[in-house]
Amino acid sequence: METQIFESEHQVNYYECDASQQLTISMLVNIMMQASGEQSHELGVGDEALAKKGLAWIVLQYTVDIKHIPTAHQKIKVTTQALSYNKLFCYREFNVYDEIGQLCVTAKSTFALLDSEKRKMVRIQDEVVAPFKAPFSKRLIRTPKPEKIKEEQSTESEYRVRYLDIDTNLHVNNSKYLDWSVDTLDYEFLTTHKLTHLTIKFEKEVYYGHQIKSQMSLLENETGQFISAHRIMTGEVVNSEASMTWEKIEKESSR
Repeated sequence: METQIFESEHQVNYYECDASQQLTISMLVNIMMQASGEQSHELGVGDEALAKKGLAWIVLQYTVDIKHIPTAHQKIKVTTQALSYNKLFCYREFNVYDEIGQLCVTAKSTFALLDSEKRKMVRIQDEVVAPFKAPFSKRLIRTPKPEKIKEEQSTESEYRVRYLDIDTNLHVNNSKYLDWSVDTLDYEFLTTHKLTHLTIKFEKEVYYGHQIKSQMSLLENETGQFISAHRIMTGEVVNSEASMTWEKIEKESSR
């Protein structure tokens, strides 16, 4: 049985980009999630259908590899499919193609079903995943863990969760964690380096009015890449951890 592959086209808007006119990582994730949401809705198991069952999808982890990032006004294509599921988790893949058809981003995510009232994970229901035609597998897919922060070299910024940070699940939208994480890196670094890999794991929900701490440490590895480790906390609770791999942008040589 072949899984359902869904395609969606999107034109990158200037307000989805940073100062370098490149699509931000948070907007990239939002666009991918929009594609998976559209597929779910098309198959009759979208957010509204799940809400009637008292359920909602939550994302537990993303891993993203970036060959090159789309820029403002480009048209991109996103493909996505459910790969497999087990009793507790669903695994999904995304591919993003630029306007000439080159693969520029690949991503994988781990989803779970949430009881909206009890705010607890529940077993995957067969009728919810059947339309995707993904195979059942008892095997847990081991995803890479984010790098841990180096406490002695860490920096920290604080934010208060605003109304516009929360989504229809009444908790902070996943993309906001990425904004808070990237914001700990300074302007000079962000304008001279490009993101090539991201791993982020979500642990605990963050809600309206919370005061969060965004912590980061940055190290250069033996190949000249920089690894930034990130942690979002409320009080002593770890809400998410992430690590990002960065490469220096090579300047074009003048003739």
